[in-house]
Amino acid sequence: MLDAKCGGFSSEVRRFLPRGAGVAVAVLPLVLAGCGGEDVGTKPDLPTETPALWNPCDALDTAFVLKNFGSTTTEHAGTPTVPECRFAPAKDSGEAALTANYQLFSGSLDDFWEAMGQTAGADVRNPTVALADGARIVVDAAKDQLYVTGFVQNGNLFEVINVVDPAPYDEERAVRGVEATLTQLSAHADKSGAGSPTPAS
Repeated sequence: MLDAKCGGFSSEVRRFLPRGAGVAVAVLPLVLAGCGGEDVGTKPDLPTETPALWNPCDALDTAFVLKNFGSTTTEHAGTPTVPECRFAPAKDSGEAALTANYQLFSGSLDDFWEAMGQTAGADVRNPTVALADGARIVVDAAKDQLYVTGFVQNGNLFEVINVVDPAPYDEERAVRGVEATLTQLSAHADKSGAGSPTPAS
């Protein structure tokens, strides 16, 4: 978001979501008019696509999803410049589907959580995930479908996964699968040096 001050940008959060969830990449607009009457030179050539910074699918594959969720899926990872991460089962298979995305955020997991606006009665769990600064899982066991969302923080990298599993479902298996996925994502982020430096507590 453009700040009121000339040339300043006030946004603290940049979102990089898979295409299926609606890509919202923070793009800095060109300043077409100078401040204080300064002349503006020729507009530079810019790339037509914004490079992707991260894709959670780099840490996951269909074999991992099958092992942890029992779903035979097709991976959709998008392209290097338009990333997405989703594992889709066959239509009407009754198996769980998984999507993953991420956000860069300068605060803590508690700050991130507060900004999300979770309801007071949500079934929230706090797993310990290796190499992560924090993690949480939210479970919504509806009659027809199970929804499980997991969050894992490595520095300023917050990865989010969503699992939707139609009834009849195995809630505890799905939760274990989400925890395993968070562990996999955290290990990959740590190995890649993503999210450094870790925010001060």
